[in-house]
Amino acid sequence: MFDALLADLRFAFRLLRKDPAFSAIAVATLALGIGANTAVLSLVDAVILRPLAYTEPGRLVSIHEVVPRFSHLAPLIPVNAMHYKEWSKSARSFEQITLVGGIALNLTGSGEPERLRGARATANLFPMLGVHAQLGRTFLAEEDQPGRDSVVVLNDELWRRRFGADPSVIGRKVTFDGGTYEIVGVLPREFRFPKLSQLFAMTIDEEQPEIWKPFALRDSDLSPMGDFNYVSIARLRTGVTRSQALAELNGLQSSIASGFPEKTELRAAIVPLQDQIVGRSRGGLQLMLAAVAAVLLIACVNIANLLLARAAGRRREIAIRTAIGAAPRRLVRQVLVESLLLSGIGGICGVAVAFGAMRLILARAPLDIPRLDEVHPDARLLLFNFALALAAGLLFGLLPAWRFARTDPQEAMRSGGRGTTAGRGAGRLRSLLVALEVGLSAMCLIAGGLLLHSFVKLLHVDRGFNSDRVLVVDLNLPQRGYPNTQKRAAFIQATIERVAAVPGVSSVGISNKLPLTGEGGNNLILPEGRNLAVMERPLSDLRQVNPDYFRTMGIPLRAGRLFAEADRNHPVALLSTLTAERIWPNQNPVGKRFRTGGDDTPLIEIIGVVGDVHGVSLSRTPSNTIYFPYWQRSFNQYALVVRTAMDPRSATSPVRAAIRQVDPDLPIPTIRTMEAVVDASVAQRRFQMTLVLLFAITALLLASLGIYGVISYSVAQRTSEMGIRLALGAQPALIRAMVLRQGMQPVILGLTAGVLGALLLGRLLATLLFDVTPTDPLTIVVVAALLLSVAAGATYLPARRATRVDPTALRYE
Repeated sequence: MFDALLADLRFAFRLLRKDPAFSAIAVATLALGIGANTAVLSLVDAVILRPLAYTEPGRLVSIHEVVPRFSHLAPLIPVNAMHYKEWSKSARSFEQITLVGGIALNLTGSGEPERLRGARATANLFPMLGVHAQLGRTFLAEEDQPGRDSVVVLNDELWRRRFGADPSVIGRKVTFDGGTYEIVGVLPREFRFPKLSQLFAMTIDEEQPEIWKPFALRDSDLSPMGDFNYVSIARLRTGVTRSQALAELNGLQSSIASGFPEKTELRAAIVPLQDQIVGRSRGGLQLMLAAVAAVLLIACVNIANLLLARAAGRRREIAIRTAIGAAPRRLVRQVLVESLLLSGIGGICGVAVAFGAMRLILARAPLDIPRLDEVHPDARLLLFNFALALAAGLLFGLLPAWRFARTDPQEAMRSGGRGTTAGRGAGRLRSLLVALEVGLSAMCLIAGGLLLHSFVKLLHVDRGFNSDRVLVVDLNLPQRGYPNTQKRAAFIQATIERVAAVPGVSSVGISNKLPLTGEGGNNLILPEGRNLAVMERPLSDLRQVNPDYFRTMGIPLRAGRLFAEADRNHPVALLSTLTAERIWPNQNPVGKRFRTGGDDTPLIEIIGVVGDVHGVSLSRTPSNTIYFPYWQRSFNQYALVVRTAMDPRSATSPVRAAIRQVDPDLPIPTIRTMEAVVDASVAQRRFQMTLVLLFAITALLLASLGIYGVISYSVAQRTSEMGIRLALGAQPALIRAMVLRQGMQPVILGLTAGVLGALLLGRLLATLLFDVTPTDPLTIVVVAALLLSVAAGATYLPARRATRVDPTALRYE
């Protein structure tokens, strides 16, 4: 058996060497299809399919809170710390419930000041995940108490980058935000915690924690109806289902809500942790995988057609071999060995394509795709490559093998391979394969066209601000150095004055949250004179700015006036246009007053209305937004926006120096432009659109080559017929029309099937589109016209060649 297979392999090598053009085209096509599929499949495997690298990840869940009254604005909201304490004390469906919150810490006292992205976590987080420190330890239970929480744990990257991988770092005292902390542990190199933006329902943070400190809940963290700011990760008990745990949590939520001063409905939601992390990216990655799989399938169809054409040319050879005793099974095996040899060589070349494609994908992938740091070439990539090569070889080898098995030796000897019923049957099969690849191409092109149309519409959305020539500087004011509103306001004023004096700076603004980066902090609004229950009050996003923020960002004033220095002792606010229309419809809100928070809070006067700005993303309708002057209420984290008269990047160094003059110990992270912020907000959509379009165009090119190959072969097989027709007086135009008709019939069939398939599967695309329906007629018409044009071009060349047959060539037939 082995000797026979070896002989078949040597014979297949000889056949491929005899036709190097065919072999090169087939191998290149397969390498492209297998390599691209391997790269995308490796990405999908690492991001979506591979379990999280924690102990028993299937039982890990993310808990959210739900306020049905506001579910149209935010179906899931982050967790309230007081509610978490009640769950942790009373819930029996979980082995552990943890709480995590994002923080930023300023490291000073040793070298250049640095802003570190971090997290507060309850002490049971790392044991629950099954994570042990590579040096030192993680947190002790007693360190979760206020006053005993001056310890930190570093991640591996920070330990190596900032502390030179020094093992003696354990026990070292370091200064964060002006306070002294002891380093008690270093997490293992392979530990990966998701970006907090993948766990928070309402933020667009792109950072992973690199330093950890105990949560140590304080009284200031515990508010029964506010501060929904945290993430809760839990582990279900063995045998407990999510629905059982949810029923218990909802009972606890009802009990919590019964203690509120007014009737409030409060519920919970439980999402598998892996789904929570990858959910936003799942649809786009699955679409990319489907598109690249279609490319490989089209490549296999093309090669199957080429092999069918070669098989037709070898019918006489096969007939002779059968007549002298070759078993049909041996002939079929030879064809399959030839196919598997082709796919094997294509797979080997595809490894190089896969490595290159993976590097390119990772270089272009947006930061908000989860688990990208887990994507790397490994044995699984080679396994995917081998499996795809084997599947491809069988896929495109079975049809030619089947045709070989059905060869009638006597009929083949009589016909010599031309103009037979069997030949016509093979022609119909090749036409069906052309229809299949055209249909797949149509589906890919429609998907890519819809994403492109959607992306163009997204870019034309009115942002509400002007990002041109604006520099952005993130600032994190340490609590110890800036403990109150007065100190923070003094720093902000001094910084604005220093930066405004930099040559080329036109204006300077400041805000606690930039547009397109998430919510700034929500609160309920009570308009003066209205008796509204707490849950009936409108929810608004509150932002703190300086008077020049609107000029710097190009946000227009619609009514009233902007903030002025005279407002420092008078509670005032500005509304966005939609907020005014929603809360005070058909009224002029200027001069009206409202409260935030409780009924005993001070009344705030509305002095103006400004334009709407998209806070979370361009695809979402702007939420209610209310602006306050920074000196009346303030946060520790701000973004400084600087409008310049020249390229804003040229102002980076002088702006940094101006801030350092105000506070030399304040870390200044990477300074970026506002255009970069806008680009980051649409990066994932751009990435998905680009790759799907690239695969769709590749599919179109492969399909056009397939059409050209099939029609060229058909014309070559019908040389005699064409010559006779011309000799008998047929007009060349009629011959061309006949060939064009023959070529376009499977194209029209495939296009029709592809459009129907795209319409049926369109609902799967709906979540990836903006302001475009999956049945968008413009996209479908453009794709149909493009496909028909390319197919007509691919068919015309063989049709023209058919009219140039010399009738005298019939003498040699």
